Amino acid sequence: MTAPRVVPVHPDFSTADIETILASVRTSLETGQLAQGAQVAAFEAEMARFTGARHAVAVATGTAALVCAIRAVAGESGDGEVLVPANSFYSSAAAPLLAGLRVRLADVEAGTLAPSPATLAATVTDATTGVLLVHMGGIITPAVTAIADWCAERGLWFVEDCAHAHGSRLAGRHAGTFGAAGAFSFFATKVITSAEGGMVTTDDDELAARVRLYRNLGKPEEWRSHHTALGENARMSELHAAVGRTQLRRLDEFLKTRERLAQRYTAGLRALPGVRPVLPEHSPASWYKYVVALDPAVDRTALRARLKAAGVQLGGEIYEMPLSAQPVFDGRIPAGRHPVADALCAHHICLPLHTRMGDDDADTVLDALRAALDTAAER
Repeated sequence: MTAPRVVPVHPDFSTADIETILASVRTSLETGQLAQGAQVAAFEAEMARFTGARHAVAVATGTAALVCAIRAVAGESGDGEVLVPANSFYSSAAAPLLAGLRVRLADVEAGTLAPSPATLAATVTDATTGVLLVHMGGIITPAVTAIADWCAERGLWFVEDCAHAHGSRLAGRHAGTFGAAGAFSFFATKVITSAEGGMVTTDDDELAARVRLYRNLGKPEEWRSHHTALGENARMSELHAAVGRTQLRRLDEFLKTRERLAQRYTAGLRALPGVRPVLPEHSPASWYKYVVALDPAVDRTALRARLKAAGVQLGGEIYEMPLSAQPVFDGRIPAGRHPVADALCAHHICLPLHTRMGDDDADTVLDALRAALDTAAER
């Protein structure tokens, strides 16, 4: 089988990055400081400075960031219902459930891939205690401050799922600073990666302390086995922090490259029938995904196959199926109608976009997409 000419994602480590990481890992191995050391502390300080948050707390995964953040804002009562976008990733719904809460899905707006005050108002119940907003594909909905105000007026907590939004800003504010807390992921496919890892951002001193408690087995003191809360082992290792720090130093560079490629896609898609890019109304955006809505008449499965045959491998959608269709949530999440989210899940693709791509790669994708759509129109 011929290897694709353009792949959907590729982590970006320069020779200098690799040497820096290896030197840091060597120090950790030689000193024996593999956890809760200088690398994690530095990564936290640098992430807080980059986002403008007062605190950044490193954890083992993006899912752990969500669980710890939600537990910190919601408490340990195990009571309450969380509104979650119907078109998100598994972890957005699993995290509240793992934190002992219930989930109700909210529909979204087609232009932002996110809920609005109107869709939340149509979903909220007397049992609702909080809202989890996802910045899908790195898009911060322009309604984010209105959503925060809507939550505040009703006494609901508000947390941001920022797994896609490293570097995304709206009106000068970074993702993860609009709500009580933001939860980031540094998985291998993300805009920046630590291989595995996550981070919780917040301006609330007490909330940050609770996140640190929950990530470290409920221990107020890092190394003393004295447990005051039902926490978990969600710590980030020194080795992962060393990787993440090199990536964070290059995030501004990465954002510029992703913006350039995204603008090339946007210009090239203007004349193509049957497709519509879903574009952020803010800058900078992370462009974690370049989302293209398809006309319902376009067969996505066939389109993906034609692109693959032309050497273009598409990545995963965001997301292929709504949360309500995931088998694990059958019986755990109440049924409801989410027509916009359902349509978005069924009728979009994500074009390859990463910092190892050049303009010629973007043109290859556009040419292959144009040919694939022409072939579809002829049938």
